[in-house]
Amino acid sequence: MKKMIFLIMTLVVGITSFAQTKFRELSWEKAVETAKQEGKMVFVDFYADWCGPCKMMAKDVFPQKQVGDYFNAKFVCLKLNAEKEGRVLAKRFRVTAYPTFVVVDTDGKVRAELKGAMDADKFLAKLDEALNPNYAPDELAARYAGGERTPDLVNRYALYLMEQRKEAEGFKVVNDYYALLTEVQRLESQNSFLFTRYTLDLTDEKASFMVDHRDGFDASVRKTIYDKIEHLYNLELGRYFSGYMFREGAYKEEDYQALKRKIQELGLVEKNKYEPMFRLIEGRVRENDATFMRLCWENFEALSGTARNLLIMNMTRLVQSEDQEVLRQMSEFVRTYLKVLPPAVVSFAGRMLDGIEEKIKK
Repeated sequence: MKKMIFLIMTLVVGITSFAQTKFRELSWEKAVETAKQEGKMVFVDFYADWCGPCKMMAKDVFPQKQVGDYFNAKFVCLKLNAEKEGRVLAKRFRVTAYPTFVVVDTDGKVRAELKGAMDADKFLAKLDEALNPNYAPDELAARYAGGERTPDLVNRYALYLMEQRKEAEGFKVVNDYYALLTEVQRLESQNSFLFTRYTLDLTDEKASFMVDHRDGFDASVRKTIYDKIEHLYNLELGRYFSGYMFREGAYKEEDYQALKRKIQELGLVEKNKYEPMFRLIEGRVRENDATFMRLCWENFEALSGTARNLLIMNMTRLVQSEDQEVLRQMSEFVRTYLKVLPPAVVSFAGRMLDGIEEKIKK
């Protein structure tokens, strides 16, 4: 019986070990030599001790059987701390963020580079795609320089540039392509990525086109376009609601009213519980601190969860007062609603309360 239990345990340990990604303790030179002998490439996981996403990949992704099978078959794998033993190699491969995953062939050429944590399926799919010779960085650049302007190439090349922190170059690729298209072509589903991925705020020309032509997009992407429009207007209204526009001296009544009218026209008010947000934005501009605090009490429970979080987190931006009664109202208000806030906001609010109540003690 004991022999049987031992045999089962041995098999289980063996299967688990086989399933996991096999990271080897080799020098760079030895890893390249081994890869040549085994007909593989070298995969390097650059991490840092303090990096949460790195730990997530190590704990949840690399131990999975599908990941281990894929990596062990294709690569000689190294795991290097980019701030310790892997510092020189990280500098060589221009690693600036963690985790960064680099695949290098035995001639020393980078064949793929991925950044950030992701689930196993996405990780394998992105790596498989990156290793496709047609999508290699040098190939993408050469095809673009040669004049190719297909939607797939523009999307991939722009995304690659941005992942390399070359945002200005990436957006130039996107916007140059957008300028080449006719109105009809912009509405095609294959070009929807211009709006859903690369339109970041309402000041972008692409945003204006998307809003004005929202009902003209191909039916297969129309909902995604509507969702993107809603997101952009939510972001813009948040700039007013958080007090940013007010405190930065950027608030202009005509601009705010135009934004409000457009939000109403798009039918976004009821769905997103914007009416109490409007009241608080307008109250902050027109009323004193004490009256604004009263409005906060009156409208808080009518706000969406996201707006509640935003209001609490920006309370000391919205109300910059030394008046003891106003400070007490702020403290009581925040403390009253801590119970309905998510943990991250509670943590932030706790630190903010320390500052408010320190002023009250004085």
